[in-house]
Amino acid sequence: MKRSVLLCLPLLAACATTPREPVSVAEAYARALDEGRLQDAYALTNGGPEGEVAFLDRYSDEATRRERAAAVRSGTAVLEARAPSVTLAHTDQGWRVVEARPADVPKAALSRFLDTVEARDWQKAWSQLAAPLRARYTPERLREDYEREPLAKERLLRARLALNANVRVGAGEALFPLGEDRAVVLVLEDGEYRVAAIE
Repeated sequence: MKRSVLLCLPLLAACATTPREPVSVAEAYARALDEGRLQDAYALTNGGPEGEVAFLDRYSDEATRRERAAAVRSGTAVLEARAPSVTLAHTDQGWRVVEARPADVPKAALSRFLDTVEARDWQKAWSQLAAPLRARYTPERLREDYEREPLAKERLLRARLALNANVRVGAGEALFPLGEDRAVVLVLEDGEYRVAAIE
């Protein structure tokens, strides 16, 4: 009996010290970077797109680590946690539910994308596209297609009008109907809605 209790103690200690709340995770990550504990910092990520080797290489530089740690800490003041049906915001009073209808989040994302395109900020517009579109386009190609395609402005106008329609929010996507089996489609990627199709 004593042996099983002793074996459980390290597990309990690990559970007690593993940060679970978002601000705690962000702070533990920033602290690990500051202290040069890159394995610990990486363990607090979701793996990242480039993998562990690239992560360890990028943060082997102390100045890069400190800059990232400072950026993470500054972001905790406005930290949000999102899911398709709920958003929580970190406030001075702790975590609070953002009382918005499920359709409000994708509507805001589409509106931001349309504003960005109209402002001709192609780098930012490209970053608001879903992954398959980002893989096919570059910011420069996005600009060229917009300028060369005679119907581009008309499509964006229809997309803006679709903001007034009833948005269908499902698991991982939001559809803004345009009629005739056409729709603006946003998909949820890494907690953010991104544009997957304009029509």
